[in-house]
Amino acid sequence: IANLFRILFLKLTKDVYKYLQRCVENNSDFNVQMAVKASIITNGLKYSLATGNWGDQKKAASAKAGVSQVLNRYTYASTLSHLRRTNTPVGRDGKLAKPRQ
Repeated sequence: IANLFRILFLKLTKDVYKYLQRCVENNSDFNVQMAVKASIITNGLKYSLATGNWGDQKKAASAKAGVSQVLNRYTYASTLSHLRRTNTPVGRDGKLAKPRQ
């Protein structure tokens, strides 16, 4: 989540910078409430948690897929089974047998 927040915060700062440049070019007053759009971070976090595509919404091809999943609530046993599953990045050709059991 920290990396996702960092990406969204950088996007927010770029948008504020662009707004500031436009204000300087047009000789208009800089309004902080107009420059900072809180919905950028909120909608980005909502999108990533809802779809599982971890990254920017417009760069979905470069985003990590399947990071978050919807929790199965069919039965109590299936919920526990779903919570206990982990993703271990261990290759098939490794010497340790325990992680692949």
